[in-house]
Amino acid sequence: MKKQVYVISSLLIVILIAIFVLLNMEDTAVNFGFATIKMPLILIVLVSLLLGALLIFLFSSISSFKNNRQNKANLKEIKQLQSKIEELEAKIGVETEVKDEKQVTEENSDNEDEEK
Repeated sequence: MKKQVYVISSLLIVILIAIFVLLNMEDTAVNFGFATIKMPLILIVLVSLLLGALLIFLFSSISSFKNNRQNKANLKEIKQLQSKIEELEAKIGVETEVKDEKQVTEENSDNEDEEK
């Protein structure tokens, strides 16, 4: 069903573009300052559209590149912080075990004292 909707919408867009082309076939003068060129209006519109799309692609590529670089730096920092967390958890675990052993030893000695 999605494929049919895609095909039908694509055909409608192509038909609309064809109608737009037929309506804009008259020659139009474009003044570049140093020269004036006559060309069909549709070519002017399409060239402008393509140049705009190219500029958008370039600017978004630059932004995407910066974001990817920042993401890599963030991932590296996350890995470093996770290893630091694991290191600290291991250290706390050792200290907790030592405290638990002391507590058990003290309880045992208290129990022995009470028995005597």
